[in-house]
Amino acid sequence: MSDFRFDSNTDTILFFGDPNLGGDGFRLFSGFFPNAKQLIWKKGTGKTALRKELRSRSWLFTISFYNDFIFSYDDFDFLGLPLNIHPALPVLRGVGYDHVPLIENHGEHGATLHFMNRSSRLKVDIKSDVDSGRIIRVRKRTLSPEATYGDLRLLNQHVALDMLAGLCKQMLVWGCVETARRELCAEAETNGFVWSRRYISSSILGKMLEDLYMFDPGHRVFVEKPRLVCPVGD
Repeated sequence: MSDFRFDSNTDTILFFGDPNLGGDGFRLFSGFFPNAKQLIWKKGTGKTALRKELRSRSWLFTISFYNDFIFSYDDFDFLGLPLNIHPALPVLRGVGYDHVPLIENHGEHGATLHFMNRSSRLKVDIKSDVDSGRIIRVRKRTLSPEATYGDLRLLNQHVALDMLAGLCKQMLVWGCVETARRELCAEAETNGFVWSRRYISSSILGKMLEDLYMFDPGHRVFVEKPRLVCPVGD
Protein backbone atom coordinates (compact mmCIF):
# COMPACT_ATOMS: atom_id res chain seq x y z
CA MET A 1 0.00 0.00 0.00
CA SER A 2 3.03 2.29 0.13
CA ASP A 3 2.16 3.99 -3.17
CA PHE A 4 -1.41 4.89 -2.10
CA ARG A 5 -2.32 8.55 -1.92
CA PHE A 6 -3.99 10.16 1.06
CA ASP A 7 -5.63 13.48 1.94
CA SER A 8 -7.50 15.06 4.84
CA ASN A 9 -10.45 12.72 4.29
CA THR A 10 -8.47 9.47 4.48
CA ASP A 11 -9.54 7.11 7.27
CA THR A 12 -6.64 4.64 7.08
CA ILE A 13 -4.29 6.76 9.19
CA LEU A 14 -3.45 5.83 12.78
CA PHE A 15 -2.54 8.08 15.71
CA PHE A 16 -1.17 6.17 18.71
CA GLY A 17 -0.77 8.16 21.92
CA ASP A 18 -0.89 8.04 25.71
CA PRO A 19 -3.24 9.54 28.34
CA ASN A 20 -0.87 12.38 29.26
CA LEU A 21 -0.65 14.18 25.94
CA GLY A 22 -2.49 11.89 23.55
CA GLY A 23 -5.72 13.89 23.76
CA ASP A 24 -4.04 17.19 22.92
CA GLY A 25 -1.98 15.50 20.24
CA PHE A 26 -4.99 13.91 18.59
CA ARG A 27 -6.98 17.14 18.68
CA LEU A 28 -4.13 18.76 16.75
CA PHE A 29 -3.71 15.74 14.48
CA SER A 30 -7.42 15.47 13.68
CA GLY A 31 -7.39 19.09 12.56
CA PHE A 32 -5.32 17.83 9.62
CA PHE A 33 -6.74 14.30 9.38
CA PRO A 34 -10.31 14.40 10.80
CA ASN A 35 -11.06 10.77 9.88
CA ALA A 36 -7.90 9.31 11.42
CA LYS A 37 -8.17 6.56 14.02
CA GLN A 38 -6.95 7.20 17.56
CA LEU A 39 -5.59 4.57 19.95
CA ILE A 40 -4.50 5.46 23.49
CA TRP A 41 -2.47 3.18 25.74
CA LYS A 42 -1.95 3.79 29.46
CA LYS A 43 1.40 2.49 30.62
CA GLY A 44 1.05 -0.64 32.75
CA THR A 45 -2.30 -1.72 31.30
CA GLY A 46 -3.06 -4.61 28.95
CA LYS A 47 -2.30 -4.51 25.24
CA THR A 48 -4.50 -7.29 23.83
CA ALA A 49 -7.54 -5.16 22.96
CA LEU A 50 -5.41 -2.40 21.47
CA ARG A 51 -3.46 -4.85 19.35
CA LYS A 52 -6.72 -6.25 18.04
CA GLU A 53 -7.82 -2.76 16.96
CA LEU A 54 -4.38 -1.96 15.57
CA ARG A 55 -4.47 -5.11 13.42
CA SER A 56 -8.07 -4.60 12.30
CA ARG A 57 -6.84 -2.98 9.08
CA SER A 58 -3.69 -1.94 7.25
CA TRP A 59 -2.80 1.70 7.88
CA LEU A 60 -1.15 3.98 5.35
CA PHE A 61 0.99 5.51 8.08
CA THR A 62 1.14 5.49 11.87
CA ILE A 63 2.19 8.35 14.12
CA SER A 64 3.29 7.19 17.57
CA PHE A 65 3.26 10.28 19.75
CA TYR A 66 4.57 10.76 23.30
CA ASN A 67 3.96 7.09 23.74
CA ASP A 68 5.65 4.21 25.61
CA PHE A 69 3.80 1.40 23.83
CA ILE A 70 6.26 -1.11 22.35
CA PHE A 71 5.06 -2.48 19.01
CA SER A 72 5.68 -6.17 18.39
CA TYR A 73 7.24 -7.69 15.29
CA ASP A 74 3.83 -8.62 13.86
CA ASP A 75 2.31 -5.19 14.59
CA PHE A 76 4.58 -3.74 11.92
CA ASP A 77 2.68 -5.63 9.22
CA PHE A 78 -0.18 -3.19 9.83
CA LEU A 79 1.52 0.13 10.65
CA GLY A 80 2.37 1.24 7.12
CA LEU A 81 4.96 4.02 7.36
CA PRO A 82 5.84 3.94 11.11
CA LEU A 83 6.91 7.27 12.62
CA ASN A 84 7.53 8.23 16.23
CA ILE A 85 7.83 11.58 17.98
CA HIS A 86 10.02 11.03 21.04
CA PRO A 87 9.80 13.90 23.60
CA ALA A 88 13.56 14.13 24.15
CA LEU A 89 16.79 14.71 22.29
CA PRO A 90 18.72 11.71 20.85
CA VAL A 91 21.05 11.79 23.86
CA LEU A 92 18.17 10.43 25.92
CA ARG A 93 16.71 7.08 24.84
CA GLY A 94 14.00 5.37 26.86
CA VAL A 95 12.20 7.11 29.71
CA GLY A 96 13.11 10.01 31.98
CA TYR A 97 12.74 12.81 29.44
CA ASP A 98 11.12 15.04 32.08
CA HIS A 99 13.70 14.11 34.73
CA VAL A 100 17.18 13.28 33.42
CA PRO A 101 17.93 16.67 31.82
CA LEU A 102 17.34 18.24 35.25
CA ILE A 103 19.29 15.61 37.18
CA GLU A 104 22.26 15.94 34.83
CA ASN A 105 21.94 19.71 34.27
CA HIS A 106 21.51 19.52 30.51
CA GLY A 107 21.57 22.86 28.70
CA GLU A 108 19.02 21.77 26.10
CA HIS A 109 15.84 19.75 25.74
CA GLY A 110 13.66 18.95 22.75
CA ALA A 111 12.00 16.28 20.63
CA THR A 112 13.08 13.76 18.01
CA LEU A 113 11.19 12.52 14.96
CA HIS A 114 12.37 9.10 13.82
CA PHE A 115 11.39 5.96 11.98
CA MET A 116 10.37 3.08 14.23
CA ASN A 117 12.47 -0.08 13.98
CA ARG A 118 10.77 -3.43 13.66
CA SER A 119 11.49 -5.38 16.84
CA SER A 120 12.77 -8.93 17.15
CA ARG A 121 10.20 -11.61 16.32
CA LEU A 122 10.96 -13.66 19.43
CA LYS A 123 11.24 -10.90 22.01
CA VAL A 124 11.84 -7.20 22.30
CA ASP A 125 15.41 -6.29 23.10
CA ILE A 126 14.59 -2.96 24.68
CA LYS A 127 18.08 -1.55 24.57
CA SER A 128 18.55 -2.19 20.86
CA ASP A 129 15.00 -1.92 19.49
CA VAL A 130 13.45 1.09 21.22
CA ASP A 131 14.35 4.66 20.22
CA SER A 132 16.87 3.42 17.71
CA GLY A 133 15.29 4.01 14.29
CA ARG A 134 16.84 6.46 11.85
CA ILE A 135 16.48 10.02 13.11
CA ILE A 136 14.65 12.31 10.71
CA ARG A 137 14.79 15.60 12.59
CA VAL A 138 15.44 17.11 16.00
CA ARG A 139 14.00 20.23 17.61
CA LYS A 140 16.30 21.69 20.28
CA ARG A 141 15.42 24.32 22.86
CA THR A 142 17.53 25.97 25.57
CA LEU A 143 16.79 24.64 29.05
CA SER A 144 17.04 27.14 31.90
CA PRO A 145 18.98 26.06 35.00
CA GLU A 146 15.96 27.32 36.96
CA ALA A 147 13.48 24.97 35.27
CA THR A 148 11.58 22.53 37.47
CA TYR A 149 10.12 19.15 36.62
CA GLY A 150 6.81 20.92 36.03
CA ASP A 151 8.48 23.34 33.62
CA LEU A 152 10.34 20.67 31.67
CA ARG A 153 7.24 18.52 31.35
CA LEU A 154 5.34 21.41 29.77
CA LEU A 155 8.30 22.44 27.61
CA ASN A 156 8.73 18.92 26.25
CA GLN A 157 5.02 18.71 25.50
CA HIS A 158 5.06 22.04 23.68
CA VAL A 159 7.98 21.10 21.44
CA ALA A 160 6.48 17.67 20.71
CA LEU A 161 3.17 19.25 19.67
CA ASP A 162 5.01 21.77 17.52
CA MET A 163 6.91 18.96 15.81
CA LEU A 164 3.66 17.07 15.23
CA ALA A 165 2.01 20.09 13.62
CA GLY A 166 4.93 20.59 11.24
CA LEU A 167 4.93 16.93 10.24
CA CYS A 168 1.17 16.93 9.58
CA LYS A 169 1.45 19.93 7.29
CA GLN A 170 4.20 18.23 5.31
CA MET A 171 2.34 14.94 5.06
CA LEU A 172 -0.68 16.66 3.52
CA VAL A 173 1.53 18.46 1.02
CA TRP A 174 3.19 15.18 0.03
CA GLY A 175 -0.14 13.32 -0.11
CA CYS A 176 1.47 9.98 -0.89
CA VAL A 177 3.15 7.49 1.41
CA GLU A 178 5.95 6.76 -1.01
CA THR A 179 6.70 10.47 -1.44
CA ALA A 180 6.64 10.99 2.33
CA ARG A 181 8.95 8.02 2.86
CA ARG A 182 11.37 9.26 0.21
CA GLU A 183 11.48 12.82 1.58
CA LEU A 184 11.85 11.72 5.19
CA CYS A 185 14.58 9.21 4.27
CA ALA A 186 16.46 11.94 2.42
CA GLU A 187 16.27 14.19 5.48
CA ALA A 188 17.45 11.36 7.72
CA GLU A 189 20.43 10.73 5.44
CA THR A 190 21.74 14.27 5.72
CA ASN A 191 21.04 15.47 9.27
CA GLY A 192 23.91 13.73 11.06
CA PHE A 193 21.96 12.91 14.23
CA VAL A 194 22.64 9.63 16.04
CA TRP A 195 21.14 8.02 19.12
CA SER A 196 23.09 7.73 22.36
CA ARG A 197 24.15 4.19 23.24
CA ARG A 198 22.79 4.72 26.75
CA TYR A 199 19.24 3.53 27.40
CA ILE A 200 17.27 4.73 30.47
CA SER A 201 14.80 2.13 31.74
CA SER A 202 12.15 2.73 34.40
CA SER A 203 14.27 0.91 36.97
CA ILE A 204 17.37 2.97 36.14
CA LEU A 205 15.37 6.19 36.41
CA GLY A 206 13.85 5.09 39.72
CA LYS A 207 17.30 4.45 41.17
CA MET A 208 18.56 7.84 39.94
CA LEU A 209 15.65 9.62 41.62
CA GLU A 210 15.94 7.59 44.82
CA ASP A 211 19.66 8.34 45.18
CA LEU A 212 19.15 12.03 44.44
CA TYR A 213 16.31 12.36 46.95
CA MET A 214 18.52 10.96 49.70
CA PHE A 215 21.12 13.61 48.92
CA ASP A 216 18.93 16.58 47.91
CA PRO A 217 15.17 16.23 48.54
CA GLY A 218 14.62 19.84 47.47
CA HIS A 219 16.15 19.34 44.03
CA ARG A 220 14.20 20.98 41.19
CA VAL A 221 13.42 17.58 39.67
CA PHE A 222 11.04 16.99 42.62
CA VAL A 223 9.22 20.30 42.13
CA GLU A 224 6.02 19.62 40.21
CA LYS A 225 4.89 23.25 40.03
CA PRO A 226 6.25 25.16 37.02
CA ARG A 227 8.30 28.27 37.85
CA LEU A 228 8.93 29.50 34.34
CA VAL A 229 6.21 28.13 32.05
CA CYS A 230 2.48 28.80 32.19
CA PRO A 231 0.28 25.81 31.34
CA VAL A 232 -1.75 26.17 28.16
CA GLY A 233 -4.95 28.05 28.91
CA ASP A 234 -3.56 30.05 31.85
